[in-house]
Amino acid sequence: MEGFYDSLSKDRVSEALLQALTEEGTFRLALEAESPEGVVEAIHRGQARLGLVVPEGALEKVRRGESVALEIYVDGSDPNFAFQAQAALRKAIQEVNSRILLGRALAGEAVLPPLSPSLHVLYNPESRTAWFMIPGIVGLILTLFTALLTALSIVREGESRMMESLLASPLRPHEVVLGKVLPYLLVAFLVALLVQFLGHAVFGVPLRGSLALLLLLAMFLFVLGSLSVGVLISTLARTQVQAVFGTYAYGFPAIFLSGFVFPIEGMPPFFQALSYLVPARYLIEVLRGVKLKGVGWEVLWPDLLALALFAVLVLFLASVRFRRQVAV
Repeated sequence: MEGFYDSLSKDRVSEALLQALTEEGTFRLALEAESPEGVVEAIHRGQARLGLVVPEGALEKVRRGESVALEIYVDGSDPNFAFQAQAALRKAIQEVNSRILLGRALAGEAVLPPLSPSLHVLYNPESRTAWFMIPGIVGLILTLFTALLTALSIVREGESRMMESLLASPLRPHEVVLGKVLPYLLVAFLVALLVQFLGHAVFGVPLRGSLALLLLLAMFLFVLGSLSVGVLISTLARTQVQAVFGTYAYGFPAIFLSGFVFPIEGMPPFFQALSYLVPARYLIEVLRGVKLKGVGWEVLWPDLLALALFAVLVLFLASVRFRRQVAV
């Protein structure tokens, strides 16, 4: 887990906390903020998912027997991560408290908890699972729906010899493909809008960012790429059964490696690296970022760039394969 650490005291209390948090490898120090506001901003920008603020004069308060109020900020957009982070933080703080209390007990002093954490769960304070799952469901539906229908449509035309009739017409090959793809583009947007509406109306999933950024760009790029994947699969499959299996081979990684169900941070390093090749990962990041965090271009541009590269690359490969198939 990446942590963003801010210490206004820079004393032995903050050093002990940092050591307890990082010694088991559960947390990794990402950056040190200059102010408590910088902690929240860093989590908002995705530079870290957890922040800890140690107030100035913490060591002096401990020596006087006073309680030190620690401010903890957790990215709650993933309830599973937030729960694990809270448990790990409480364990680390309890260890530091135990060390201090042991010294006080040996000295015969009053035993009171020296460190008192105050938890702030950002974006999803009630840890509603639906707020985390629905953006992933949208990504999964678009992944399977668009690729499967496009691949089956073109393969079915090939099996029934209708594709040969279309290609023999005055229409150009790319116009034939566009005629097959554009209706599914419209249907995919309608389905995505329906899921978004139901998520907001039934489960109360918020929309804190730009609707244009969410729908008109991110979803368009992803749907265009997935439709191109369907065209590419149709050029490799000879039967509808092969097209279905090809679509599942494309869609299954989106279930396990996109962050839809399992947090990417909890995966082994190999699968974390492999997840960068899954386009649904970037769409889900944009959906959750826009809907839950309300972030914009300045934060999501790497994910949007990845979606654009995915759409352009797969569209190019699909066009090349389809032209070769027509030429044969």
